[in-house]
Amino acid sequence: MKFSDLIWAVQCLTVLDFVDSPLACNPAEYRIGDECCPMCSPGNRVYKHCTEYTSTSCVPCVGSTYLDEPNGLIACIQCSYCDPGFGLTVKHPCTPISDTVCEPLEGFYCTDPNKDGCKAAERHSSCKPGQYIRQKGTSLRDTVCANCTGDTYSNGSLTSCQPHTQCEALKLIQIKSGNHWTDATCGQQTSSLIVPIISVFIIALILIAVVVVIRFYKKKLLQCCTTARSAGY
Repeated sequence: MKFSDLIWAVQCLTVLDFVDSPLACNPAEYRIGDECCPMCSPGNRVYKHCTEYTSTSCVPCVGSTYLDEPNGLIACIQCSYCDPGFGLTVKHPCTPISDTVCEPLEGFYCTDPNKDGCKAAERHSSCKPGQYIRQKGTSLRDTVCANCTGDTYSNGSLTSCQPHTQCEALKLIQIKSGNHWTDATCGQQTSSLIVPIISVFIIALILIAVVVVIRFYKKKLLQCCTTARSAGY
């Protein structure tokens, strides 16, 4: 085969490939059958496709639907729902040209982020007694807990472990020692002389009462005797 014949064959194949290839539409069009129809703008959907003699007919998205790009769709997309059961609330409501943007509820952090918001969230972890909050949770990350060490404690809600109360420094006695989740328990000091002093005081009161009673009856007895003598008995 001559070189010129080879060139002619390649050109023929190229023409045939072009004829058999699908209709190419520009980026602002979509293909329906043998027609390249103009796309609808964001916030609108196709009501009627174009024909050889008419252009595309578009209508706005209504209700909780949207389309955020130029399109050739006959139906709008349903807006996303920010489900509180998944720890979500609305950050930006849905519009005809944009979907709903969700964010975590207060006390939750996002576990499934998307371009603008969040698709699922979980509640922040709670630190246990004996732990402190090293980093508070945010909408993007969970709470970070750490264990107390040494003579310190935390009930799980503190941002740092607290030292145990030193009872002796407060002139108190330690009733119960502290651990990593509770503080030491202190009480008032009781003097060893208080009990004997109270006992002596009570005994003294009893003795005084006895003496008073004896004197009272002795006086009564003397009065009786004096009366009897005066009467000649």
